Amino acid sequence: MAPAESRATNWKLQAAIVLVTTVLVLQHTKQALLPAVQTKVLWAAELAIIAGALLLQSGLWRDTDWSAEQSRLGTLANNFYEPRREALINGFAVGGGLLFSLWWAVATWSVVFFAARRGVVGRGLFDFEIAAAVGAATGGVVGAVIGLGIGEWWERRHRRQRLARAHHA
Repeated sequence: MAPAESRATNWKLQAAIVLVTTVLVLQHTKQALLPAVQTKVLWAAELAIIAGALLLQSGLWRDTDWSAEQSRLGTLANNFYEPRREALINGFAVGGGLLFSLWWAVATWSVVFFAARRGVVGRGLFDFEIAAAVGAATGGVVGAVIGLGIGEWWERRHRRQRLARAHHA
């Protein structure tokens, strides 16, 4: 990953952690943004984001032995796998962000209803939007981790197939 991409990724991961941590810290105050029944799920989201961020930044499941693999295939170029792996990571991050955002929004729709009954619809909508943002942040990180794992699996499988074809030719 290029340094500029790494900084952008770090910033996005840090923003996701800060968002979920802030919502979690406020959960046991009178400024709680989500219903109390969401606290356990919020803790799970916090742990998933931290674990996902550590995994994404660790370099694990990244192509570290690419030069040996490429030389076995008879080429030194390694510009085939990285863009595809990044596309998988980004695609799953977007998909996960959308799915989790929708799930969190559906799971917390009641905040708008109860806020309307209390006459504070603006606060209810804000809390609802925060729930959707927490879902998007969590889903984005979880999706990126899934995409990274699938990208690593695909790359290793594809290289094995290419090597087998090269030996049979």
